[in-house]
Amino acid sequence: MNSLFDLTGKTALVTGSTKGIGRSMAKGLAAAGAKVIVTGRKQPDCDAVASDLAAESGGDLIGMACHMGDWDQIDALVERAYAELGKLDVLINNAGINPAPVMLADCTSEYWDKVYDVNLKGPMRLAAKVAPRMGAAGGGSIINITTMGAYHGGPAVGVYTSCKAALHNLTKVMAAEWTGLGVRVNALAPGPFMSEMMKGADRVRPGFADAAGDATLMKRVADCDEVIGSILYLASDASSFVTGIDLKVAGGMSG
Repeated sequence: MNSLFDLTGKTALVTGSTKGIGRSMAKGLAAAGAKVIVTGRKQPDCDAVASDLAAESGGDLIGMACHMGDWDQIDALVERAYAELGKLDVLINNAGINPAPVMLADCTSEYWDKVYDVNLKGPMRLAAKVAPRMGAAGGGSIINITTMGAYHGGPAVGVYTSCKAALHNLTKVMAAEWTGLGVRVNALAPGPFMSEMMKGADRVRPGFADAAGDATLMKRVADCDEVIGSILYLASDASSFVTGIDLKVAGGMSG
């Protein structure tokens, strides 16, 4: 059974993996045998986390900086990844931002573009650059990280949740367009995890984390490492007949 989840000899890129659930994803993939690229906006942070995770997991990790809101940096990241690793078998579009809450009537063009560029345009561009190369090398797995909020929306978070809903739709489009390449594309929708984003939201709105935990059947907020099992499932041959889904990892939260 262990061979189903074995990623030995595989290469993976996880965006937004210097902290939060992205960091846990990178650690889990490395522990399963993959060589993992850690990405974030600042190269020193990427290098430091890659070194720390290598010590924690015993795996092989390398840091590569990229701002997911910058089209040209995304292109450069892909070229560097292939130049240094030769291939990518797994891509996880995890990087995301959720700035201070803004009601729609107060939303500016700059705010909208900032959120959509990082959370939607960036993942689309990165996946579109990688998928053909994955296909040429025999296939692979792309995983887009959405959110349970994409199913609900709510006051002051409409920009964030709407772009994640769009990413859910794009996941289905990607799965349909790239199945002939042998590339599976799925989404993973986290519920409440005690990430930096959750902590930030709780600072802005005290009690937010407790309320989010209460919205789950399990009545709690998850530790970031609790995402590892699900990400290994989608990344590995354990999900070889799975594409176009949104896997909800949310403690029974409805959606």
